[in-house]
Amino acid sequence: MATLDELMSLPGAYGAIAFSDTGELGEMRGSVDRDFAELVAQMCATNMAIYRMQATGWTKLTGQEGFLPERGFAFIALDQVVMGMNGNAVLARRQDFDYDAAYRRFNAA
Repeated sequence: MATLDELMSLPGAYGAIAFSDTGELGEMRGSVDRDFAELVAQMCATNMAIYRMQATGWTKLTGQEGFLPERGFAFIALDQVVMGMNGNAVLARRQDFDYDAAYRRFNAA
């Protein structure tokens, strides 16, 4: 699992946070305002919960499997990216971000 310092070394990264399943902010790195980091932590936990709800419902409705366990997400806005996995998230400038590098970093042992 990637550490916050490792996530900060990704191209375009300006912040990294740890978040709980309930949206509580843990540690943080970079030049991110604490109030904004708390909002991002809540958004990360919410996105994971929504995905879990959808995947569980779809599996029960259709019998198709393979959607769980949920692992992570990427939220892409006009200029920003938040990518989260395993209780950590990186905040980055979209134009500089390397999604493949971030995925490898999140999944490093």
